[in-house]
Amino acid sequence: MVESTPSPTPSRANNGFVLYLVSTILFVVYLIWAFIPDPLLHYFGLTYLPLKYWAIAMPIYGMVSLFVFVMFFYPCINMLLVPPRESSTVLTDSYTLSDRKETAPGGVPSACDMPLSTVCEILYLRNISNEPTNKVGEHFQ
Repeated sequence: MVESTPSPTPSRANNGFVLYLVSTILFVVYLIWAFIPDPLLHYFGLTYLPLKYWAIAMPIYGMVSLFVFVMFFYPCINMLLVPPRESSTVLTDSYTLSDRKETAPGGVPSACDMPLSTVCEILYLRNISNEPTNKVGEHFQ
């Protein structure tokens, strides 16, 4: 069985080189088509080419499609892959630290895991007066 590593192998080097050559050649052909006037292209027998409109439109369509994917579809895919809040994999695992030790007044509390509902309550359900609350300490007492 072949080990899946990111280290370079001869087949990856060959594939990368071919991809580099093909993409460079296609880019040069695109630039020639986009910037050489049509009469000169017709002189060389290249008559079945798309309109010059597409030289501008296709990159713009590509960038708009990329923007829509990054701003809409990618976050939606990530939301679908995240387990629900009630899932046991979100709440606990083999590295969960639930023991909360006593801290001295004014001291820094020890590191431990808090339930997701408590974290959301602390972050998003603050009281209107913005008074500091000790929700973290209340949960573990």
